Amino acid sequence: MLGALVCSAEEVTLTKSAMLRADRNAVSLKAGTVVELLSRDEKNLTIRYKNLTGTIPANSVTAVDEAPQKGKAKASEPSAPPPPPPRKAETTYGKAVEKARENAAKHDKNVVKPTDEVLKE
Repeated sequence: MLGALVCSAEEVTLTKSAMLRADRNAVSLKAGTVVELLSRDEKNLTIRYKNLTGTIPANSVTAVDEAPQKGKAKASEPSAPPPPPPRKAETTYGKAVEKARENAAKHDKNVVKPTDEVLKE
């Protein structure tokens, strides 16, 4: 009987983050997590993740027929905004880390780069 349950499970990848709700547990699953799909209804999916069986919302997984076409999805998606510039350190530790990065960059520039230039010639 157990073999029939294992064979009927389908592996799916979550497209959205979701909360897996089991009997006495709740686990946060990130987008991209692969889980075993045991059953589905209109609003919920019953899944197994690391020997924990529970339910997640059905919209956490894109159905095969709803999956966007690769060519169309790229053309219609707006480009992602550039990441914001890094903030200046406010704590003593942060300032020490920035100082260490600056010193490492200066060291690479003064020691490593001239050697590379000589070897290229």
